[in-house]
Amino acid sequence: MGVRHYKELVAWQLAEQFKQEVFGLLQASNRASVDRPYAEQLTAAASSVTSNIVEGFLRYAPGDFRRFLDYALGSLGEAEVRLADGIQLGYFDAVSCEKAFRFAKRCLVATIRLKQSQRQLGR
Repeated sequence: MGVRHYKELVAWQLAEQFKQEVFGLLQASNRASVDRPYAEQLTAAASSVTSNIVEGFLRYAPGDFRRFLDYALGSLGEAEVRLADGIQLGYFDAVSCEKAFRFAKRCLVATIRLKQSQRQLGR
């Protein structure tokens, strides 16, 4: 039996955990919160991962789903870079970001595997 709801997708679950971790880091950092453009860009990138997985899934077409998974992967990469920027800017310490980076890595692998599975379903 296949996946019936996007919340069943491991890639979405990991993206959601990554997003929640990023949101928590932003809320805990007064310096990051004060830098509105930075905080908004990081929030948007982290949120975009889950939303692109959902949007692609709900199109019910393997080709469209693969395209939106590509968008999700791009957003994941952007969020990781912005998080690393936050460490360099002194908004976060590296240790507090480790969990977010672990979720990002696991999400990357799960999303790539999900994309590969869609390739087998059709073009």
